[in-house]
Amino acid sequence: MKLQISKNPGMCLVSSLLNGKNYLSWSRSMRIASGAKMKLSFINGKSINPEEVSDECEQWVRTDCMVTSWILNSISKEIVESFLYINSARELWMELEAYFGESNKPMIYQIQREIASVSQGNLSVSEYYPKLKRLWDELTCLKPMLQCECGASKIMAEMNLLNQLMQFLMGLHDNFDHVRNQILLMEPLPLIRSTLWS
Repeated sequence: MKLQISKNPGMCLVSSLLNGKNYLSWSRSMRIASGAKMKLSFINGKSINPEEVSDECEQWVRTDCMVTSWILNSISKEIVESFLYINSARELWMELEAYFGESNKPMIYQIQREIASVSQGNLSVSEYYPKLKRLWDELTCLKPMLQCECGASKIMAEMNLLNQLMQFLMGLHDNFDHVRNQILLMEPLPLIRSTLWS
């Protein structure tokens, strides 16, 4: 848990500051950056203060203050003052999640609505697919697949991939009717990535 020179409290770990509307992508970026700095345990609650007066406790407090500072530095100046007086990185993370990310249903609705309305239009396939993929990834973050030992999660994942393939094909420009029909006749149906090169 030692601090290194490259890990200072003035750092901003993400390129886009939290502005209240971008919580989902911001929190994902912060988790990745914190993990890269080996400090993810301070925001996910796995790192616990030793609670005793010792060098280890002092080091934990210093590191927690640094992670708290990283989070605060990644929040836009318009809203950061509302969160300045929270005592730990974990508490700050939970407060931000409660404030900006708690109610997923409206976000899920909005993303699914966007998915339903996305079509290739004038975009190339290489521009159209990433647009859809970003929405699918956001949706997966909001409602992750359940994991189990019985095999149901594997079936659900396969159904999800099938739905994504259908959404992708439905949004393709009519110029791709022939390719779309060929793909739909394949048994088994291919993964989307392999259809991109058809």
